[in-house]
Amino acid sequence: MQNIFIGRQPIIDLNGHIHGYELLFRQSFDNYAAPISCNTQATCRVLVNALNNFGSRKLLGKHYGFINIDHTFFNTPLFNAIPSDKFVLEILENTFVDDTFIAKVKDLKEEGYLFALDDMDLSEEMIGRFEPIFEYLSYVKIDLFSASKEKIIEKIDLFTPYRNVKLLAEKVETIEDYEYYKKLGFTYFQGYFFEKPTVFSQKKFDPSHRVLLEVIALIDANADIKELEGKLLNCPHLIMNLLKYINSVAIGIREPISSLRHAMALLGRQSLKQWILLFLYADATGPMFAEPILLSALFRGKMMSSLASCTVSSLQDEAFLTGLISLFDVMFGSPMKEVLADVNLNDLILSALIDKEGVLSEMLTLVISIEEENFSNIHKHMTKLGVDEDKLNAMATESYNWSNDFYEEHFAE
Repeated sequence: MQNIFIGRQPIIDLNGHIHGYELLFRQSFDNYAAPISCNTQATCRVLVNALNNFGSRKLLGKHYGFINIDHTFFNTPLFNAIPSDKFVLEILENTFVDDTFIAKVKDLKEEGYLFALDDMDLSEEMIGRFEPIFEYLSYVKIDLFSASKEKIIEKIDLFTPYRNVKLLAEKVETIEDYEYYKKLGFTYFQGYFFEKPTVFSQKKFDPSHRVLLEVIALIDANADIKELEGKLLNCPHLIMNLLKYINSVAIGIREPISSLRHAMALLGRQSLKQWILLFLYADATGPMFAEPILLSALFRGKMMSSLASCTVSSLQDEAFLTGLISLFDVMFGSPMKEVLADVNLNDLILSALIDKEGVLSEMLTLVISIEEENFSNIHKHMTKLGVDEDKLNAMATESYNWSNDFYEEHFAE
């Protein structure tokens, strides 16, 4: 597993929840543009090794994994090790389709495997080549960069007779595209559009959220616990969730809580602050995109903390907080400077989030590049920070695992 990077691109459903992740494999950040070849046994070997070393739970949580295959995929017995209930086999656009391939897809479909067609451009050539397997597909991924809106409108009814086929829009970049293709009949959407600050640009800043930001400022100012208690009493729904959190498995406190002040003392100031930030994400975003945004915030926080541990260990807490807060502009639909105006944060954190300067900003840029599989940026910033590939891969995988586990424990319905 030396120098193998596994990236994840989220696939979002109509309700803004994560349906799955496309898993991307790269051999090296020095050769970031070249994916591991999908027409040899190496691809299967990498995937099976990844599952054995990392586990599908670490990479996927409860979601599907979409993996690229072509006509050579079935020549190796290793594909039998890929569980059909966790993975979708994504047929690449350059796949050679003949009677043998069609028969194999049909047989595996009957065994319970799910198939997607990747990068459909709706050209006559591609339609003609793949039409024999349309009835066995569960997803058709249409590339928004190669198929124009006019072409999509013209050809979208082509899939109507195939009731099992769901349309998936690839390379969705804006919330406007998400809404447009949703109305057009698409069911799934791939991209990081939900992380754009424009997503909630029309959302009003809830006064109760301002109270919670004020509580965070009081914690940072080392305010008296009575003052903290008085401020929190303005948020009864948060107090109930706080009590549930303190008695959760992760915290492990099993003594009766006698007061709000007692609860805060048991949790500790830093843990209280981090929990309020997470609650803000879950509460402010509502059902639409709450899961992907919160998972991204958790991943960023954990990954930032891990990077700090091997570069500037004294900044681990600040790094975690920076990653956690980094999507506040998306969450509140306001510029980061405005959201953080009344929050008394460390200057290093403010510099990273508002001015995009300093070592924390460098770490955050690297973490976002990992999310987006921007391999040229990954190589550039990991070199600046002095982190090698193996260490970065291990930290990313650990952060995927931690964020999935934390979300499932505290926020999943």
